[in-house]
Amino acid sequence: MITRRSFVLSVSAAGLISLPGISTVMESRAQGVFGKALVAKSKLSSRLWQQHNPASTIGIDHSAWDSFLAKHVSTDGNGVNRVSYGAVTESDRQLLENYLNLLQETDVVTLNRDEQYAFWINLYNAAMVKTVLNHYPVKSVFDIKSGLLDAKGPFNDVVAVVKGQQLTLDTIESGIVRPLWSDPRLHYVFNCAAMGCPNLGKRAYRGATINVSLDEAASAYVNNPRGIRICGGRVIASKIYYWYSEDFGNDDKAVLDHIRNHASEKLVRSLNGLSRIDAYEYDWALNGR
Repeated sequence: MITRRSFVLSVSAAGLISLPGISTVMESRAQGVFGKALVAKSKLSSRLWQQHNPASTIGIDHSAWDSFLAKHVSTDGNGVNRVSYGAVTESDRQLLENYLNLLQETDVVTLNRDEQYAFWINLYNAAMVKTVLNHYPVKSVFDIKSGLLDAKGPFNDVVAVVKGQQLTLDTIESGIVRPLWSDPRLHYVFNCAAMGCPNLGKRAYRGATINVSLDEAASAYVNNPRGIRICGGRVIASKIYYWYSEDFGNDDKAVLDHIRNHASEKLVRSLNGLSRIDAYEYDWALNGR
């Protein structure tokens, strides 16, 4: 099974099947049923990941990832964090490779839960950037295929080995983080290298500040049109809220309540009296610049 960062067919307003690509595709709830059926359920991939040490004070050196992000991530006029994939040098690639090796060599089960939370998010995001770089230039992550019939892109490819376990991007997100933390805010910090996705952070996440970072990321996405917008009295939301509705409460009311918790006063006023989500959209174009 696949997640939002894997292949999801979209049905256009004209009723035609289309592939996720470089344009935003809007769809109604009924039209999106097929796509949602392909989304993975949250299920722990191994009991190994339940292990942690609440008393641990061990921290991870994320400075290499900080340096890479500071050099190559910038915010455009629409509030989207873009990555300068084309400007990444060989030394930058080595910096990224060294960081990923550091994470893979970390005995993650000895960390406390907050450190683990940050660990998995950083591993996913850094591995996603490396995957794009390995195939750049591409217009979308769905240009990255293992063969002509590969419709899932890179999300089910092995990107890391931790504690002897081969991990894909999907495994990290839906096989580890979603089942262990059951926190809807996690969807705001995983970055799938797409314009419609919540932003890639400009610095590494850290256990000591993970909850503050999660709230900040949630607010940034909710209050950007990529997350939700009101058009002619209709609520148009990111497909994240539909694909992962179980994480947000399973119905429109729960999703909108969640959104209101992170919304600005202006957005809250705009949502006043609105109780349903009318359509969903997502842009899979690469978040490059």
